[in-house]
Amino acid sequence: MKQRDAELILRVARMYYEKDQSQDQVARVLGTSRSNVSRMLSDAKRLGFVQIKIVAPITRHESLSSQLHKVLNIKDVQVIGTDRSETTLTSVGRAAAVALNRALKANNTIAISWGRGVEATVVEVASETLPGLRVTQLMGGLSAVATSVSAEELGRTLAQNLNAQFIPLLSPAVVSNARTRNTLLNEDSIAQVLEISRHADIALVGIGSHGSSSSEEVLKQFKLTKAEHEKVAKTYAGDVSARFYDSNGRSLNSEMDNRVIGMTLDELAAIPHVIGIAAGKEKAMGVLGAARAGLVDTLVTDVSCATEILNLATAAKEAQSA
Repeated sequence: MKQRDAELILRVARMYYEKDQSQDQVARVLGTSRSNVSRMLSDAKRLGFVQIKIVAPITRHESLSSQLHKVLNIKDVQVIGTDRSETTLTSVGRAAAVALNRALKANNTIAISWGRGVEATVVEVASETLPGLRVTQLMGGLSAVATSVSAEELGRTLAQNLNAQFIPLLSPAVVSNARTRNTLLNEDSIAQVLEISRHADIALVGIGSHGSSSSEEVLKQFKLTKAEHEKVAKTYAGDVSARFYDSNGRSLNSEMDNRVIGMTLDELAAIPHVIGIAAGKEKAMGVLGAARAGLVDTLVTDVSCATEILNLATAAKEAQSA
């Protein structure tokens, strides 16, 4: 295609899509026929000059959100319904992206963890023109998980979408022993990034839960013996950024914690605005523990997870009164 033809097609597309001119108006301005304008608009889509994305409205379940807010004592709870045209995780991710965009201010630092929920959020975050934005990681990398959902890859993508600076944490999330961890924490390149994370304004985290595939992937990183794995499996409720906790939100295992390079649960809780993402019934226990630990300020979840959380909370209340 000649350069001149491409420029004309692009001009027609801008007049029609950006300036909201009708095909007849475009035809009159360019001295051509309406059918030619229609053909050039089709060419614009075929050539990739125009890309159309249909975005379903976000459906929030206000009643469930209100009930969950009272049970969890989390400032902002959003229970999201699913449009037939997209997956539950996509709907939850879009809502979490809106929450993140609304929270952002100039010169903010955003620290993120990993996982499918964070990925679903990051890809939906709209570009921002706010100055001084920085993105970094709450934790190092997990070698056994897909690169596309690692903290480093998601941080890089989020920084691109926000026109922000990306500060990677070039370290594994889990190491073989406490001595190795301490050695790495004394490296300036790692210590400096973790210090930036500690002073983040916003954190974006996925919430793992007992028995969920994401939590099992993290557990594998510790290479526990069968007996150690069974002991942890009996007591943990959930995890955030490779930090495991019980149903009351208490850190589960100091030996495991001493092998993690990343924010502690207390440091995460101290970040001013933590956005937690959880989708699916299986994430309920993890959300309950995170709420009891005060880890999350905004929770974005789906109907099945919210319903299961309420069921668990009701059962626990009945057990106490029995």
